Amino acid sequence: MGYTPNVLGRNLRIKSTRKILVLIPTLSNQFYSSVIRGMENVARKEGYQVLISATYSQKETEKELIAMLYNRSVDGIILLSSQLSSKELTEIARVKPLVLCCEYTDGALLPAVTIDNYQAGFQAVEYLIQLGHQKIALISNNTVFSGRQRSQGYRDALKTYHCRYMPSYCVETEYTFQAGVSATKKLMKLPDPPTAIFAISDVLAAGVIKELYAQGKCPGKDVDVFGFDNISLAKMITPSLSTVSQPRRQMGEQAMKLLLQKIEDIHTENPLVILPHQLIFRQSTHDRKI
Repeated sequence: MGYTPNVLGRNLRIKSTRKILVLIPTLSNQFYSSVIRGMENVARKEGYQVLISATYSQKETEKELIAMLYNRSVDGIILLSSQLSSKELTEIARVKPLVLCCEYTDGALLPAVTIDNYQAGFQAVEYLIQLGHQKIALISNNTVFSGRQRSQGYRDALKTYHCRYMPSYCVETEYTFQAGVSATKKLMKLPDPPTAIFAISDVLAAGVIKELYAQGKCPGKDVDVFGFDNISLAKMITPSLSTVSQPRRQMGEQAMKLLLQKIEDIHTENPLVILPHQLIFRQSTHDRKI
């Protein structure tokens, strides 16, 4: 008869939309693709649809999208990064299903899934030290918790192995390819440039490799490069990139399971799930003593 049901009216009656909103900081970072796929795998099995929106790290945009929880447009939200304070996140999570994935806001009382970013950063720099490097630079972003943890791992690895910490070797920047290029230009202009560079994302590390070539240096021979995330790009570039691998699909799956538990019962526990990471060694680091 040409009848189509009013989905909005149905949702209001049963108080469920069967929709999950996933908020990501940017659409350009391929790191999130496997995480979201893991979320979709779990959601579809339970009859939920996954919606994706980018906040571009704008707090007001994030708040506007979280408002969808209160007007019953979605049943729950997973944040892959947040600009809200721990207090703000805790207040929302007390009454609405909310989960953090990948990034963690220290002190926030809600379920979260991540890795031990401090230990991963420590181990990456430890490996460079074991190769014989003493002059190791850091390209980081301390606006997010994971960046601060990876940076602290860098500093503590230097301290543990009695390597000198050089403030001039530390560049804080954005998570972009061009930022990696610009940071490398700055580092290689130093009177005593580093012999190894630890970049806290593979996209940054790709920019490092690009600029090293532009300066006539061979990554993995003249200057070692270590990245973070193990996105597909890490295997595509030349030389292939040594990096820290995060279990991205498993992170997404676990975050969705935690959210569905919160949808079922908002008063369930708020676990912090730490999944294992792995160091991947490729051509951008070379096993030799300097």
